[in-house]
Amino acid sequence: MTSAAPRFICVLRATAVAIGLGGAWKASLAQDAPAPSAPQPSAATQPSSALPEPNPYYLGVRQAFTNDSNVYRIANGPSDTYSTTSVFGGFDQRLGRQRVFGTANVGTNRYRSQDTLDNVSYGVVGGLAWETIESLSGNVNVNFNRSLAAPVTTSAAAVPTRNIAQSEGIDGSIRYGGTSLLSLEASLGYSRINYSAPESVTSNSNQEWGGLRLSYHPGGPLRLGVGGHVTRTKTPQGLFDPATGNYLPTTIESRNFDLFADYDVSGLMTFNGRLSYTTQSNSGLSNGDLSGFTGSVGLVYRATGKISLELHAARDAGYDSSFVTTYAPITGPNPPVLTPVSILYQNNRVTDSFGFGATYAATAKISAQAGVHYSRARLASTTVAAGSPAEVGSTDKSEGAYLGANYSITRNWSAACNLSHEYRKVSGEFTFSYDATVVGCSTSFQWP
Repeated sequence: MTSAAPRFICVLRATAVAIGLGGAWKASLAQDAPAPSAPQPSAATQPSSALPEPNPYYLGVRQAFTNDSNVYRIANGPSDTYSTTSVFGGFDQRLGRQRVFGTANVGTNRYRSQDTLDNVSYGVVGGLAWETIESLSGNVNVNFNRSLAAPVTTSAAAVPTRNIAQSEGIDGSIRYGGTSLLSLEASLGYSRINYSAPESVTSNSNQEWGGLRLSYHPGGPLRLGVGGHVTRTKTPQGLFDPATGNYLPTTIESRNFDLFADYDVSGLMTFNGRLSYTTQSNSGLSNGDLSGFTGSVGLVYRATGKISLELHAARDAGYDSSFVTTYAPITGPNPPVLTPVSILYQNNRVTDSFGFGATYAATAKISAQAGVHYSRARLASTTVAAGSPAEVGSTDKSEGAYLGANYSITRNWSAACNLSHEYRKVSGEFTFSYDATVVGCSTSFQWP
């Protein structure tokens, strides 16, 4: 269910604890983030501005041990303990007005009992930030990732399976105006994701997007903006046609008119908001179309020198599509007749999400994090009976909490422990639920 290259996503797909760079599970089982709603950067992805100057390079190793009560994210799924051994590195180099940066990590993940899940994961991120003596600036970023993904869970009878996700992407932007009263920014991007499990073939997708934004900065902490963006997601085998036995391509196109507001008070409080009017069309299922308002708000508040709080909420149309076709019995006939059901799965209608997190810096070396998250997606599905499609609605709810602590033992050596719990329930056309608790600890050494 790990969504295919969402841009944001939306948020639904998001979900569990990170213990190692190259952790095995992304999304639902993410080992690379301590919590789905408020992921924390791992040592391999931390901003290199934190590195000691003048050396712009760093290398490191990490060892993590994790226990997961439901490694397949299915109803009554098995638990297991696994080890993640990683190496990572990065650089951040100034070249005059330009800056070149990159991070990379590779990890081997070994399970105690479910050894079919053993895998090698990696992540590579690189980019260029540039500016001219005039008012032009911009950036280009590329990324490549491989990790264990959650299976496509669509019923209580889901089959445990190994599912490897591979993705890559490139995006860039160019800005004119800088800190002046008016500035104009254009952005473009492309991403692709593919899954190894045959059950996930309908989630393999390519996504491209572009946007334009005009910002007005009247002075002080406030910045306002207006713009628009278009996102197009193509799934080459997005919908299974039971009449022909073939998979059909589908395209989801989202067109958005956006209003922005940003407010930053010297780092003590940062607010950003977006209100969009969204029109989304789906070539595979017409009941995946929608028109309406979407948006998001985010707030970061440094309450004291030791405590910072973060809040976010969003209402978004889905950009990451997944189709599932199965067969359901129609009551009445004897024997019952099986009719094909094509489900436009995940958050392709509307997803409402909410998250709250807190960070406490107990000392210069010890810090703790805690938070909760919630999301509710409306699913669009079509039941085909006697040649007449009928719309059936469903909901997909996910909620969870996390708790973590970090200890900088020395300047180069650190340790961390994390605990998280996730609960998911789908109701409507299909009903199933599962929960999972993940606990783990890791230690890493970074040079210099």
